[in-house]
Amino acid sequence: MSEESEHALDAAAEPDAGEAHSHIHMPPNSGAPIFAALSLAVLFVGLLGDIRNTLGPTMWLIGLLGVIASCAVWARGAVREFRELPEESHN
Repeated sequence: MSEESEHALDAAAEPDAGEAHSHIHMPPNSGAPIFAALSLAVLFVGLLGDIRNTLGPTMWLIGLLGVIASCAVWARGAVREFRELPEESHN
């Protein structure tokens, strides 16, 4: 290892090295991940053999729309949260 990389590792090991990251950031509560998981479950149940011929296409479409909607809400919340962070933490 070079001397620069060893210095970087030593600086990262120091407790006061990252003052911009001195506190733990927790994201706000969101139902989007749970809704995405449930929508995926509905989508996959719609692909099952016995259900595929009767309700399958409807369940598959509902599941797909739910996954798309929940991912859009989840991404929008992440972008909004990122914009609310202080400038020095964007690096």
